[in-house]
Order: sequence, then C-alpha cells, then structure tokens
Amino acid sequence: MEDESTWESGVSTRTSDAVLRMLRRLPGTWSVARKARKAAGSLPTFKDEVEVPGSDEIYSWIEELCQTPHRRPGTTEGHRAESWVAERFREFGLEDVSMDPVPITSWSASKWSLRVGDDTVPSFYIPYTELTGPEGVTGRLIYAGKGDTGTIEKMDVEGRIVVAEVTFPVFPTGMLLKGLRSAYFVSDPDHHISIRSRQYMNFVRQNFMGGAADAAHAPDNDVYWRSYAGGAAGVCLVLKDQPAGTSTHYGPYDGIMKPIPGLWIGKHEAPGLIESARREETASLTLEGKAEPGTMHNVWGVLPGMSDDVILVTSHHDSPFTGAIEDGAGVAQVLAQARAWSKVPREKRPMTIIFIVDAGHFYGSEGGHAFARQHPDIMSRTRLLVTLEHLGGKEVEESGRHYAETGRLALTVMFTTPDPEVVALTIHALKAKPARVTAVIPSDLLAPVPTSDALGYLSEVDVPVVSWIGCPYYLLDDQDTLDKVDREELRPIAETVAELIRTRMATG
Repeated sequence: MEDESTWESGVSTRTSDAVLRMLRRLPGTWSVARKARKAAGSLPTFKDEVEVPGSDEIYSWIEELCQTPHRRPGTTEGHRAESWVAERFREFGLEDVSMDPVPITSWSASKWSLRVGDDTVPSFYIPYTELTGPEGVTGRLIYAGKGDTGTIEKMDVEGRIVVAEVTFPVFPTGMLLKGLRSAYFVSDPDHHISIRSRQYMNFVRQNFMGGAADAAHAPDNDVYWRSYAGGAAGVCLVLKDQPAGTSTHYGPYDGIMKPIPGLWIGKHEAPGLIESARREETASLTLEGKAEPGTMHNVWGVLPGMSDDVILVTSHHDSPFTGAIEDGAGVAQVLAQARAWSKVPREKRPMTIIFIVDAGHFYGSEGGHAFARQHPDIMSRTRLLVTLEHLGGKEVEESGRHYAETGRLALTVMFTTPDPEVVALTIHALKAKPARVTAVIPSDLLAPVPTSDALGYLSEVDVPVVSWIGCPYYLLDDQDTLDKVDREELRPIAETVAELIRTRMATG
C-alpha cells in the first residue's frame, strides 16, 4: 500500500503518509481533546426537549426516496428525488423552500462491454470518461501493473488498451483510535472497535484519485492520465482491493469529462484479463451513452429562529445506484431534524436552522460549492455546518464474491473543526446520546477540508463544521440497497444529531 497519489487538494493518499500525519498531530489532538472534555461538562442546556421521529418513519422516507434504480445528477430520476425532498420540506412547514438550479454536463452510460477474442469480460463503466458510440475502440491490450511513477512512460501504449490495477489504502483504525488515541473522542459503547480493527478506504483510489482536469495536473502515478498522455485508446482498471470483488464502482465522481473511455474490472475477473494483456491480445471496448447540457437542483428551506445566526443541516440527494445508505440515510436524517425542529415554536429556537439537501455530490460536490457561492449572506451568518451522510449502515465483510453482515453498525466518523468549543459540542452530544462505533476526528485530518459532502461548502468559506459520515464498503456499488439499513438505529442517530443542535442552540 505504498503507492503515491494525491487528493484534489494535493495531499498524499499513501497510508503511511496519512498515519504519519496523524502521529505528528497527536500532541495537538490530545490538547484539543482535553480542553473540549473540560468545556463539554459546563455547556449550557437547551431547556426544551426535541422529539425526533421514530425509526419506522425515518426508514419510510428512505424507502420512498429509493424507488428508482439511481439518482444521478441531471437525470429524470435525480429530478424526481429533488421534487420529493421539496415536498417533504413544505409538508413540514419550512419557509422559503427553494430549488436552486445548478448547470452541469449530464453524463450517462447506456451500454458498455469489453470483448477479448470471443469472450466478454464482465465490467462496469468509469463515469465521466469518453463515450465511444456503438463502434467502440479496438486495440491490443497491454499490462501496466499498478502504473507506478514512470512505468507507463516507458511503455508503448499508443493506440492500445491499458490494463492496470487500482489500489485502496487500508487504515489501521483500531491502532489509531484505541491504541494511539488519535481521535478527540470515541463513542463505542459495545466495544466493537478493537486494536486489530482495520478499514479499507475504497473511496480513495490511490493511483486514480480524480479531481485532475488534464494530464499536466494529475499525479505522476495516475494510471488514467498517464495512459492518455501516452496515446492509449482506452483503459481497463482492476479494482484490486474492492471487498467482494464487485466491478460496479462509481468513481471518480469529480464531474470532469475525460478524453478516453474506461471500464472497471472486478478482481475475480482480473486474472484472465491480465494474462490476455501480457500476451498483448486484441480487445474491443465499447462505452455508449450521452453527455449533454443538464441541470440539477439544491433543495433547501428555512426554519426562522429568534436570531439571524444560522445552523446549516445538510446532506445530498444524488446517488449512483439505489443509494439506501448513500445517501438515502443522510437525506432521511436531515428530514428527521426538519420534522423535529418544525414542532418547536419559533420563540424557543434561539437560532435559525436552514436545511439543505444538495445536488451533485457525485459531480465533484458541485451542489455545496454552488450554494456557498450563491448565498454568501447565509454562509456569513452560519455558526455551525452539520452534514449527515451514510448513517445507520450495516457493517459488512468480504465473503467470497459477496458481502456478509457482521451484526454491527459500520464505522462512522465526525469530521470536526479542531477548536475545543466545537469539539465540546460533539462530546456533549455523544455522552448524552451515545452513538455506536463513532470517532470524532479533526476536520482537516485527511485533507484541508473534510472528505465528505461538507467539502463543497468549506472549499468556498470557512465555517465551523461537524460532518458525520459512515464508511461501509458498499457505498459506491450496486449493493447499497435497503437491506443494508439498520432501521432500529435510525431514531437513536436522530437523537444524537438533535442533541448536537440543541447544545449549539443553547450556546447562542
């Protein structure tokens, strides 16, 4: 796992580098944690209870949102989701419910295949790569391994289809959280995190991270852009570390249109394809679809309080597949807070709450970027940004070609501004309403801004943030279905979020 790569922000994605950053930050993390724990014990109390909906009602919203096979940006299915969310906001009595349009290039694939001789290799498209039409592209295969820095430049890939392996890092979460105390706070009442716990970060493609608009701005080990620079006709990238071996990986989802077609290959189908590439057999790659001007919408509404100070509560409505956890669960948690706080009289709400279900998480988080740019007044009055994503997802592990449930919730983290006063809010909430397998970590631990839907907002303006996000393995593939929701945990999660907001309300 020592391949170099970078986030769009330029931060290395090597596991060793990330762990080293955490180690260097330990004294500062411990200092903030000590101050936050002390402050958490003396925070003022919000006098009134806030009654959140029950788990069955929250689950029903996930079910209703997930009636289509996907909610991709700019599609008919995506527009249905936007309208549905707006209807719920109006139903709950939010004011000024709006659907802000955000222009995009609406990219969609309709048919794709990889043929080697008489055989068809199972595959899935790499989003936002070049469409071919029914004729496809044909060329000899060539194997590039992991495409380590300088490897592809030494090969003759002109007119060929490059086969390479894309790797994910593995984080030693147990050692970091329990051994080194690298988090501000860990809520693990069932003791599910052990010193041996580890987590694949399968949203971090170490040698094809995304975010680069051309080869000149891509990392030296980016297998896609290095292949393009060498004149390749296309790429077939193996998901070497994807648990269960699925090929339906929706990434990179940066919204950047790329110049050659690409397909994902599952690790179980990879050996035969790699052998064909070593023999330089001829293959045909087809990726049909359309890319045309389109629009997506940020959906938001307001619950006015006694001051103009704002708490933003957000998630995103788009999803590459059914998206029960990514991010039906996040949307449902935003709705749970909207429903709960709408029942609190305005005179008992010290601050204004604005609820946003934004667009285009799977388009470079453009919805968050657009909202922050279009509403500078709101952002200037924001005293806390709360983003809610992938909460209530079941933990799974690899079992051959399938996922097997472990009987636990998937790990979640709260990316939190490294300020003792903000961290104290999370500690207070998690002590009052404990959440399972949740770690409070610095918002800038992995990159300058959280690697969550908060990214769009915080890339535009600096506001305090608590970004609560889950990390199950199925987020970016077609196994993100309703059976992955632990429905009994939905109300307890909503109670923790409500407690966080109550505490921020009380601090004024």
